Amino acid sequence: MSAIESIPLDSLLIDTDNPRLEASLQNQRDAIRAIAVKQGPKLVVLANDIVKHGLNPSASLIVMQSEEDPGQYVALEGNRRVAALKILESPELVSGAVEDAIVNRFRKLSAQYQDSIKELRCVVVDGRAEANHWIELRHTGENDGAGLVRWGGKETARFRQRSGQKEPDLQVLDFLEQRGAVSRETCQRASVTSLKRLLGDPYVRNKLGVDLRSGVVGTRIQDDNEVAKGLKRVVEDLESGKIRVTDIYYKDDRIRYIDNVPPEDLPDTSSLMPEFRPLGAPPAPQGQKQPSTTRTSVPSPESRSKLILRGCILRIDQARMNNIYRELKKLDIEQYSNAVSVLFRVFLELSVDAYIKREHLETGERASLSKKLLNVADALKNQSKLDDQQLNPVRRAAQKGSFLASTITTMNQYVHNPHFSPEPSDLRAAWDSLQAFVEAIWS
Repeated sequence: MSAIESIPLDSLLIDTDNPRLEASLQNQRDAIRAIAVKQGPKLVVLANDIVKHGLNPSASLIVMQSEEDPGQYVALEGNRRVAALKILESPELVSGAVEDAIVNRFRKLSAQYQDSIKELRCVVVDGRAEANHWIELRHTGENDGAGLVRWGGKETARFRQRSGQKEPDLQVLDFLEQRGAVSRETCQRASVTSLKRLLGDPYVRNKLGVDLRSGVVGTRIQDDNEVAKGLKRVVEDLESGKIRVTDIYYKDDRIRYIDNVPPEDLPDTSSLMPEFRPLGAPPAPQGQKQPSTTRTSVPSPESRSKLILRGCILRIDQARMNNIYRELKKLDIEQYSNAVSVLFRVFLELSVDAYIKREHLETGERASLSKKLLNVADALKNQSKLDDQQLNPVRRAAQKGSFLASTITTMNQYVHNPHFSPEPSDLRAAWDSLQAFVEAIWS
């Protein structure tokens, strides 16, 4: 007969015979290290979620009393959680077993782990046989409805919408359906997963005349009929099965698909309005703003108090880099221009280094920032993420003697020259010149 108890973490043992391990292990240290090796970055993600949100209150551990160690309990269900918690308490448990980068991430999370979890809610069973049914249901799929019935793409999107996080793919489908461009049935049959993948690609968005800002799909095209053209073609291709997930899984595939869409089915982006507007929102009255033919509108250097524009959303998977990015979004550029200038310089180089490592670019370890910028710029062009016009500010910034506000010489002065005071307007102009470059790095 099972009972629910709160059990101290110190009294919980990894199941050395649990199915996640390829062989039975003799001790707890080896079991924890084996789980860390098997799970790799997934265990770091779990640890990060525990640090931020605590343990999932809807999922208790299933444990049984240990026959060998009185007062100890073996985790039959929840071994990943137990391992993550014990590593958060002592990251050196996995030192030498996994990559140094993973150990360092655990160390950083451990330093943030202020409200450590000392007890866990557990269902105590008499033995393995009593737990087997529930463990099998949890880990072997839907089981005709008796197990966990997972949400599909549409259910996930509806949940996030009802939680105030309307997904970009639903914004597009709503826009098309409300205009009568496609039927509700077409919207329901189109793959939202594939639509989301296409909308997540900056090259595809550029061809479709739309962009994403703070999770909002919008455009700088004045005529909604033009905006609807390309989106309609994409949704109909998805609904008909003309394109499938495997056809657009990789970036080169997505570029090939959108480049093969006939020009008459894509919007005219030769003349854009200066203001970004959400899909379906009315454009600014004619005469209020002058049309612009540039791809992005650059606000006046004095029009904001932060370095990074509010609409710039970067998805950064490295903890320190993400923290720097968030600090740059919070710091007032007028009050803290020195702090912003140094953080900006650090953020730029670390972003470039991250891209070089991720893409395995042949750049020397001691290469200058200018050299790194040029190498990354060339790679982004080769991948069709940015064109020459978008990369010109980067290349000018890397040139010695450039008068561009974001010249690397100037940025180096922010860090090394005690007599050089950064101007907020120069910092804003520098970010505006390099934003598309940084977005492409982290896309």
